[in-house]
Amino acid sequence: AMQVHICIAMGLTSATETPITPPAQLKERFAARFRTQDDFSSLVRNLGNRPAQQPHLQHIQAARTHFHNNAATGNSLGKDVARVEDLTLRILFSMMDQYGFETWCPDLSDSPSSLYNNAHRAFAVDSFQQACMMGGYLWFGVIPEQYQDTFLLAKIYDSYVFGTLKDKARKEARDPGALERRQEANGIRKRRQSLAANRELFLRTNGYLERVIKAVAGSYCASEDE
Repeated sequence: AMQVHICIAMGLTSATETPITPPAQLKERFAARFRTQDDFSSLVRNLGNRPAQQPHLQHIQAARTHFHNNAATGNSLGKDVARVEDLTLRILFSMMDQYGFETWCPDLSDSPSSLYNNAHRAFAVDSFQQACMMGGYLWFGVIPEQYQDTFLLAKIYDSYVFGTLKDKARKEARDPGALERRQEANGIRKRRQSLAANRELFLRTNGYLERVIKAVAGSYCASEDE
């Protein structure tokens, strides 16, 4: 659920998509606003005094439309994103406005402990906890003892953002289209495995000899569309 939350904040709806690099102007505006960790901590302490603005409420509506229309049914991430409740989207994007983020875009080329990335981590953890407390992500079976553990969520965040997503971004940068090709290959492999299992079941049900079954066993003996 935390990983899906991060992908929604980034605008990702498919495993073949990678995070964008934050524009220089975005980081410059952040640096001008938050010069020290204390500046950011002060904002967090006073979040309740920053109501969501109408322009960002329009952003919430646009995001809702985007995710429900573009979350591809052919991949697991897209299916998970499409299942997220409207209330969760409202909490996420309202809090993004309260935090003052124009867009939520961690810098994977920078240190995870930089002020810029610390702020993005804090937002991700806080907004995820708030969404869970309000009943979000119920479909994922979130456990209170886990989503209330800020340290655990921070570890999950760092592992996913600066591990999984960063590695995917590097691979895609070195070989454009690699992620899409890998996803296609995984789909072919799964279809072959399914066909091989069905073939074996058919042969056993109809009393074929074991040596015949073994001769055609395995996914490599099955095409993806036979």
